[in-house]
Amino acid sequence: MSNNEISKSKQKRLDIENARKEQQRKKALSNLIAILIPVTIILVICLVYFMYQSRQLNYGKYLTEEGLISDISPADYVQFDYKNLSYSRAELLPDDALVEADIASTCESLAALSDDAALVTASENKISLTYNSFIGGISCNAVAQQDYTIGSGAVSDLFDEELIGHKPGDNFQTEIAYPADYPDAEVAGVTFTYDITIHGIYVVPEFTDELVALNFSNIATTAEGYREYLVQQYFKENLRNAITDSLRNGGTVLNYPAGYLENVKKIYRTQNQQQFDQYNQMFYQSLGYYAYSSVYEMYGYSTEAEYLAAIDSIAADDVAYYLAVMTVFKNEGMTNTREDVMNYYLEQGYDTASFQELETQYHFNYLAQMALADKVTNYLMDTVTIVD
Repeated sequence: MSNNEISKSKQKRLDIENARKEQQRKKALSNLIAILIPVTIILVICLVYFMYQSRQLNYGKYLTEEGLISDISPADYVQFDYKNLSYSRAELLPDDALVEADIASTCESLAALSDDAALVTASENKISLTYNSFIGGISCNAVAQQDYTIGSGAVSDLFDEELIGHKPGDNFQTEIAYPADYPDAEVAGVTFTYDITIHGIYVVPEFTDELVALNFSNIATTAEGYREYLVQQYFKENLRNAITDSLRNGGTVLNYPAGYLENVKKIYRTQNQQQFDQYNQMFYQSLGYYAYSSVYEMYGYSTEAEYLAAIDSIAADDVAYYLAVMTVFKNEGMTNTREDVMNYYLEQGYDTASFQELETQYHFNYLAQMALADKVTNYLMDTVTIVD
C-alpha cells in the first residue's frame, strides 16, 4: 500500500470519527434543548403568573361590608368638625350667564330641520346638505345627505364660507383653489369644484312657556320655572362639591391607617400602569411605535420619583377624605346595608347584572365605600349651615 493510499485511509477514518463526534454533539444539544424548553416555559409561566398576581388589585382590602376602613376608630386618626360647616349661598349660586348658556344649549338640542325657502344660511347654522367634490372634472368624494355646522371647518374654512347666503333647496357649484401654503397638506395647492345641495336649515326654537310645557312638564310648566330649576340644580351641585372639598381638606389627619393607605397607593400605581400598557399597545398597533417610554412620562412627570411622590400625595388625600366620611357616619349612628348599597347603584342606572359585574371586578366592600360616602354627603347637604 502506498503512502498516498495510507494517507487517504487515515483521512477517511478521521472524517468518520469527526462525523461521529458531531452526531454526538448534536444529540447532546438536542437533549439539552428538550430539557431547557419545558424549564423555560415553566419559568415564563411562573414569571407571568407572578406579574399577574402582583397586578391584581383587592379593592375591598382593609374595608368592611359597610364600606368602613377595618379595625380603626376614626377619632384616633382625624379631627373633623363637620357640625360647624357653613357656606355662602351667594357663592354657591350659578352665574346668570351659565344658566342662559344651559338654556341656549337646550334650545339648540330641540332644533328642527326646516325647508322654508325664506330662510338663509348664516355662520354657525346647522344645516343638512349633500355635496360632491371634483378635481379636473373627476369626482373624488361624493357625500350623502348629512348634518353640517357652518363654521366647523369639517371640510375647510373656505368651504364653509361658500355655504353662507343660501336657501333650502339651493343647488350650486363653487370652485375653491386652495393656496399652496394652506394648513391642510392634503388639499394645499389643489383646485376643487364642489357641487352642493342645501336640503334645509335647523331652526332653534325660542325659550317660551309653551316650549317648557311641551318638553319638560315633569320639571316645570313655565320658562321661569325651568330657569329656577336650573339654578337649584347648579346650587346643589356646587354645595355637593363644597362639602366634598371640606371632607377632603377640612380635617386634621393625626395618623394614617398604614395598610389601607398602602393599598390605595397600589391601586393608583397599578391602574396607571395598566392604562399606560393599554394606551401604548393601542398606539403601537395603529402607528407602529409607542407613545411614551414610561408611565410617569405619560402622566406628565419628569422623573419616576416625582410621579411616585404625587401618587403618595393623592392617596393620602383619599384616605383623609374617607376618614372624615367615617367620622360623620360613626358619630351620627348611620348604617349602610347591602340593600342600601344595591339601591344606590340601581339609582345610578345599573341593573342587577351590571352591578354583579362591578362587584366581581371591584369587590362589594369597595362599592359599599362609594355608597357610604354619598350617603354622608347627602346627610351634610341637609344639615350644614347656608349663610344668606
